[in-house]
Order: sequence, then structure tokens, then C-alpha cells
Amino acid sequence: MTSDRGGTGTMMMRLRHLKRLGKVYPAGIVLALVAALGATVFALGATGQRPAVADGASWLWSKQVGEASQVNAVSANVSLRQPMIDAQGHPVRVTQSDRYVILHDLFTGRVTSIDLTRMGFSGSLDVGTVEDTAVMLDGATAIVVDRTRGLVRPVDAGSLQSIGDQVRLPAPLVGGAFDQSGRLWLGVPSQGTAIALVVRDRQIVVARTEAVATPGHEQALTVLDQGVLVVDRGSDQIAVVGETATRKITSPAPLASAVVPARTVGSAAAITLPAEKKIVTIGDVAKGTPVATMSLTPAEAQAATQQPAVSFAGKVYVPDQTTGTVRVVTAAGQPAGTIQVGSAQTTVEIEVREQHLFINAPDTTTAVMVDEDGKTSKVDKYDPVPETSPTPTAQPAPTLSPQPAESPTGKPSDKPGNQPTKRPPSPKPSPTVKVEPQRPGPPVPVTALAGDGRVRLSWGKAKAGSAAVEAYTVTWDEGGGGRVQVNGSTLQTTITGLTNGTSYRFKVYATNQVGDGPPALSEPVTPAAAQPPGTPNAPTARLETDSDDCYTGAVLVSWPSVPGAADYVITPLKGGAAGANPPQTVTGTDARFAGLTPGDSFTFTVVARNSAGAASDASPQSNELTVHYPPAAPTNVKGRQTAANTYVVTWNAADGHGLPITGYEIRDEDGKKIGETGGGGRTVTITSAAKLDWVEVVAFNDDGEGPSGFDQVTQPAAPKIAISSTSATETEITVNFTADGDGAAATCTFTAGGKTVSDCGSPAKITGLSADTQYTVTAKITTFAGSATDTASQKTDAAPSGNGATVTCTDSASNPDPSFCSKGLPVYGDRNDNGSVVRRVADGAHITVVCKVHGENQNAGPYNNNKEGDHWLKLTDGNWISWVWLRFDNGDDVEALPDC
Repeated sequence: MTSDRGGTGTMMMRLRHLKRLGKVYPAGIVLALVAALGATVFALGATGQRPAVADGASWLWSKQVGEASQVNAVSANVSLRQPMIDAQGHPVRVTQSDRYVILHDLFTGRVTSIDLTRMGFSGSLDVGTVEDTAVMLDGATAIVVDRTRGLVRPVDAGSLQSIGDQVRLPAPLVGGAFDQSGRLWLGVPSQGTAIALVVRDRQIVVARTEAVATPGHEQALTVLDQGVLVVDRGSDQIAVVGETATRKITSPAPLASAVVPARTVGSAAAITLPAEKKIVTIGDVAKGTPVATMSLTPAEAQAATQQPAVSFAGKVYVPDQTTGTVRVVTAAGQPAGTIQVGSAQTTVEIEVREQHLFINAPDTTTAVMVDEDGKTSKVDKYDPVPETSPTPTAQPAPTLSPQPAESPTGKPSDKPGNQPTKRPPSPKPSPTVKVEPQRPGPPVPVTALAGDGRVRLSWGKAKAGSAAVEAYTVTWDEGGGGRVQVNGSTLQTTITGLTNGTSYRFKVYATNQVGDGPPALSEPVTPAAAQPPGTPNAPTARLETDSDDCYTGAVLVSWPSVPGAADYVITPLKGGAAGANPPQTVTGTDARFAGLTPGDSFTFTVVARNSAGAASDASPQSNELTVHYPPAAPTNVKGRQTAANTYVVTWNAADGHGLPITGYEIRDEDGKKIGETGGGGRTVTITSAAKLDWVEVVAFNDDGEGPSGFDQVTQPAAPKIAISSTSATETEITVNFTADGDGAAATCTFTAGGKTVSDCGSPAKITGLSADTQYTVTAKITTFAGSATDTASQKTDAAPSGNGATVTCTDSASNPDPSFCSKGLPVYGDRNDNGSVVRRVADGAHITVVCKVHGENQNAGPYNNNKEGDHWLKLTDGNWISWVWLRFDNGDDVEALPDC
């Protein structure tokens, strides 16, 4: 792509990226996992038996130890505890049915499937992170939805490989979940419709299309038990699509900021409005009544953008991540209790599964399960025997008096009322939990290619765990069973001596010095004597571009068709070897690979299979290409005003997606450039007479610009200053203090007795004061955001006993040195003028002398009437001055002074 920072295409890209950044993922129990879902062996709970899948279960994540716990929805016991290798830090969406669990790592774009009936990892797919892609699951039916590009395709829930042609819908799409009838509902904002999809004969079919909103208006969509509820964010209308008709409901509050869970279970629904700090409830969506509103606290409004309120069994559950709690209210808004899940600043996730509400705090060891009667069961995710706690304790409703709005951190919409709310603060770490040594992860996916009495197997490279992988073992049960082991650097083998016509399914697991990892499962494969298709020609690989001619990060692979081929298996090779990325199986002659590591170089091979499953040899490798595309958004963008017209913007480095970052551009909320820096920059100071409310930072590489990271500009709080202590000598007061300008440029002044000093570094010293005098010390700090003062009282010390004297010296134009006196009269470190001058005192200054000695004779000359003598006077600080420059308070009688 040619970089055109000011062009229309670039602006379109910027807006598209902003929309992507502002997406809200469907509500669900979110796990943090690594790309390939590295894991150790499935560990049984205290029962010692695999739980009955029909009883229902929910998988909950414990972030600190990197472990998923399977919680039985009947007993609330932890039935399985599944450690995950390198699991911290990756947000992962989990979708589950009675047979499969699909885990989508949102950080890497890797999707992994677990077959619960065979207790193994069965499939893997890379969907990338550039597009908003989700995998929807209903029983054995799985559908991959690319919301950004409007693409929908069915996949096998176990292998995650395509089983039919994809359908293209007008992009972008919204929402996505199955209702109880097996219909997948999606919103199409550009057309103002909601569409129901079903899979028939391994193909996607549009079963129903309903008008639900004004075309072009943004939508929020939650799937009901039967049908769907769609919020028109550009109006006050809510549409409920039932079995036979669509009902419209008028909202009592603006809907511009509406968020809803992906799935709503039961007859009631809740619509959260963060900008309005309200929830709209519908008691019976089928009837469209009653409609009511309830208020949110600012903290609850903050949490709603990540986890909206959820309606369940006649109550509404409202999370507050600042306290780690969930407030429970009735549909009419009456308080019904509070459930404590985590500690303060703990992320709270809520989802309804198996007729229970699961509330998980991934940052802690606990979760809570709520049944339809409102009874709560505490789940210790590290303990297979959880406690049961009483129902929530009723508490008074929180105070809902007007409060200052929290500072949002999302990009503002141009629509009134659709302002995002502030991100919750980072979670506090939970108590340290010991992490045991790790076995390897599963070597997903396993690809099986049939031949005559043989099967060629290949698999992904397993995560190593606590030690290097020493071996891979292949086992199978069919045809008498068997076992083959290869070394830890080998990712393929051929199993021979198999019976043609018999269906085999292979398990592959990795071993390190800690033990055996969990198995990865192949698809069923049947050896046959049938002649395989011919070997495909070498495929061609190229980087995909979008309509703006920008690289998307995906790779398109194509090849000529092979006579007799029913499908093709395409394998990415890195350094000539497979294993780093999962292959794809397609029925056409092209494939799209998203999620390949940027900066790495890849080639591809193609294997053709016929309808009997017989596989050809692999094609020659494709041309080699290196994946690169425009950079990611800079993270942790912070904008802060530091002076009346000065702003400081900081950020973390953006991922260059395979190319070096060449520069960063800083923009205001309208997209206007207000600053820039090179690729190594992380901070820019902006001078702007116009007030900045939001700032964006965009990174560039040779492929163009990426999406923006953004933040609302933080305004410094009013400054603070506090005097902590004071002390004094006879002429000086020392002030110890604390001053806080909250990041803004500050001026600090300290005043006593008309003397002022400016210093924001403690301590400050006020000099030139009189001895034995009580002073009021005033400290003041000033920034552009305001000022603050503090005061203290301090008395100077009394002067030492002695005799007063006035320094006397007169300058004249006729004097040899006309400015002699103005330089100050010297005070020596010894009793003669051979000593060093330690300081000077000004004409007219009043000083105290302690005693006298005889020393070197001095003559003041014309500067003091030729006063002459050899007396030297000791001062209170131990230093000396000649008496010819002094006039004593006692009538100038030097002999009256005591001898030293």
C-alpha cells in the first residue's frame, strides 16, 4: 500500500479501525489462554470419575495459575481442573455445548476445540486478530462469523475445518448466538435487519430476515430463547422478533450507548445504557411489557461496557468491577442483595448456562453459581468440594444522587449520548498461588491422510511446558489398536498395516520430563485401496489486500483443481516445516490464512483427497512470502494537560506487524494532526490554544497507518500544598512541605515578614528575618488548574548576647573606587585582612559584635572619614570585621567591648 496520510482512503481506514477497536465482545465466560491452548493432562476431581456431560457444566478460568475449572451445574462441584500452559494475559472467549468446548484466544486469533466425549483436543484454526471474528456453537454445529467482512461459514465443531461454502452478508455484522431452535441470529445494521441462519446439508441457509431498525443505524443485539431482541441505537425503538411476528417497544431512555449480553435466557431482558447510567428492563419480551428503568452507579456504568447487566430468573445482576461485587435487583428495580465475588478492582464476568447464572472473577480463586431461586453457591476453583453460601444478603439501594461523570477512555461517538465510559482500573493481584511443573500442551491439530492400508499423520508442535518435549506418541484403538512413538523434534509419521475400510481415529500426545500432556485427536479416517487423486501443482501465495489496497494480514493461497479431488488440505510451512500453524481443509481451490505470525516467512503445500478419503502426495511448495501489514494500535495511550495550552501524550510501542515502525502521528478527536515523532518516540508535548478533550496516536510502517490508540485527556486536579514542619535561626525560617500539582507545571512561594522565596522543592528557606520575632509563614502553590495555600506560625531565635553596631561606608564619585561600598564590606575568617573573605555586609546593615582583639591596623580612607585603628571585632558567627567600618550603638566606644 502507498501511504497517503491525508487521503480519503486513509481516513476510511482510520474510521474502520476505530469501529473495530470499539467493539464489545459477546458476553461469556472469558478465559486467558495461549494460542494453541497449551495444557497439561485433564485432571479428575475428587470424585475420581469423568462427570456426566448431560448433567451440564461450565468452564471457569483462574487467571493467576492459568487453570480452567469445569463446574458441575447441578452440584457446583469442580469436576475437572485443567492447567493451561502460558495462560496468563490472553483474553479468550469460550463457547460450549454438551459435546464440545471451543476456546477462542482473542490475543492471537487461535481457536481450539475440545471433544468432551473423548476428552481430547480435536481441532485448531487461526482466524487472526484484524477482523472481529467469532465461533458460534450449538451442539455439534459450529459457525465461524467474520463480522468485519460479513462472512459466515460452517465448520466441523471437532476439527474446525470447513464443511460447506461460506455466505457473504452486508458487512459489518452485529452480535451472534443460537436460540433454542438452533437458529443463529445476526444483525445487519446497513439494512436495518436481523437474519436467522441454519445449517442444512452442511450449508448455511438464511431461514428468516426481519426488519428491526432504521437502515444505517447502529444496533445492539441479544438472542432470546426464541428469536432475538434488537436495539436501534439511533432511535428510541427496541424490536423483539418472536416466532411469528416482530414487536416494537419504545424505550423510556436514550439508547445510543446500549449494550446487551450476546444471549438472554428467560422471558425478561435487560438493556444497559452506560452513558445514561441506567438499565431498561422488559419484564416479558414476548408481551413487550412491563418496561421500567433503574439507575446505575458510575462504577457500574464503567463495568457495563465490558460486562453488561444480565437478566436471570426475574432478577437483574449488575457487576461493579471496582468492588468485585454484583448487585442484585428485581425487574422493578428493588434491591435484592449483593454478591461478593472478587476483591476490589476485580473483573467480573456473568453468563447463564444450564439454568444457572455463573459469576466468575478470573483474577481470583473464586466464582459464584446462582440457581433459579436465587440461591448462591460459592465455587473454589482450586478445590473440588466447594462451599455453599446463603442467598445474597439484602442491602439498601446505593445512593443515586447526581455525581460527577467518570472520565471515559473510549473514542467518542459523533452521536449524542453515546459516550463510552471509563475503563475499570487494573485488577489487583490475588494472593500468590503455587504453580506446579507443567506437562506439555496438546499437539493440535492432528491431520490424517488416508492411503492403501496406511495413514499419513502430522500434528502441531506442542507447547513445551516446564521442559522440552522429548517424544510424541500416537495411539489408536480400532483394528486391535496400536502405539507408535517418535522423537520430540518429529511432527509426522506414517501408520502402516491398517485395514482398508475400517475407520480409525488417532490420538497424539507429547511427553516431557514432567509427564504426558493431553491428547490431540484426529478426525476419523478410513484407509482404502482406491487410487488417490493426482498430486496438485505448486500453489501460489499472496498477501491479501482490502478495498483500500491495504494489506490485511491474511495470506491467500490458490492452486489449479485436481481431477477427482473432493477436497484439499493446505498446510503452512515455516522454514520448510509444518507444525507452527494449523492446516485447512477446503472444497474449493483457494484458502485464506489469517493469524500467521507477522515478520515470519511461509510457504504452502496442497494435498488432494477424493470422496473415499484417499490422499495424494503433497504438492511442491508455493512461493515464499513474508507476512506484513499496517501496524497495530499503540497501547496505553495517555493524554494529560500540564499547563494552560500544553498537553503531554504518552503511549507504548505499537506492534509493527512484520515491519519497523517508521513514525507516530498524534491527532485530536476530529482526526486533525497535532504532533508527530519518529518510530522510537513514546511521548510528545503538544502546544494547543484550542482545548483538547481527546487524543489519538497512530503508528506508521511502510505498509501505511494502523488503527489509533486513544484516550480522553486527563485534567489535573486542583493543586495541594501542606506544611509539615518549620524550624528557625535568628534570621531564617526553614519550611518542610509537600506540594502536589498533579502533573501540571507549578509555582510554589513561601512568605514571612514581607520576605518571599519561590521553591517547589522541600525544604524552602526564608532569609533576612529579624531575631526573636513571631512570623506567620504562608505557603502557596499555583498551577493553571488553580491554587492552594497553607500556613504555619514560627518564631525566630533570639540574637546571641553582644553589642549592636551599624556598618558604615559612603561611596562618592571622587573616591578612588566610586563603587567600593556598594560591593559590601568584607567579613574575614580570621582577625586580619590576610584571611579569606567569607561574606560581605552592606552599608547600613545592623550586626552584633561579641568581643574585640588587637590585630592588623586598618584605615577606612575617604569611605568612612579616614577612621583608623587595629581593633578587630568577632561576630556571632565566629567571623571577623575591622572596627573602622562600624559605628557602635554605645556611642562608638570600642573600649567598652569585652576582650576576646
